[in-house]
Amino acid sequence: MIHIEVDTQAEIVRIGQRLERLAFQAPDILRLSINAAARKVRKQITKDAAETYTIDESILKDRSKGAPKVQTAKPGNIEAVIRSKGPVNDLIDFLVRPGSDGAKAKVLKSGGMKPLERGGAKAFIGRFQSGHTAVLQRQIRQTYTVGGAADRIKKYGYPSGGQWPDMTRIKKLLGPSVPSMLGNEEIQEKTRTMLYTVLDQEIEKRINKAIRQSA
Repeated sequence: MIHIEVDTQAEIVRIGQRLERLAFQAPDILRLSINAAARKVRKQITKDAAETYTIDESILKDRSKGAPKVQTAKPGNIEAVIRSKGPVNDLIDFLVRPGSDGAKAKVLKSGGMKPLERGGAKAFIGRFQSGHTAVLQRQIRQTYTVGGAADRIKKYGYPSGGQWPDMTRIKKLLGPSVPSMLGNEEIQEKTRTMLYTVLDQEIEKRINKAIRQSA
């Protein structure tokens, strides 16, 4: 969550001094400038996340996944808020490569491909009955319950020799959520650096427009 707020009274006075006889427009100029800055920051923070992580940018723009939304400043409450709320993403949404020695993944573009192995269990790419593809990994020493075992027997049956199918639990591997990626420290630092520069530009643009229109 990013708050875009300023010392409202001080900014209104400053803008009013520039506008002179048009000083009555200062509150609206500040409010509209804050909202314009918030929208630009929302767009830029999504772009920064796409440049930092290997995830597809379309996911970062998906509202159901946590694409940032702007709560705009209103008269009497000159503050804008950029919010992001969404679930964790499947690891398959990031850069993943299968291999004979197990799947490897790369979440940060600045990092390298990392083997996905835990307790000797290598990850692999599999498909659920629903058709959904995911990065999966067997959970060593964890087995399915009676119901889960029955489902696996129904699906896979008994192999030749009457052996039971593998009852080791399978876990879907996950990556960071959109809110988590947007909260990345480097991305937040870029946002803070950009934020008030953009706000000053938006205020200046609207002051000049008001002066031109009144000339």
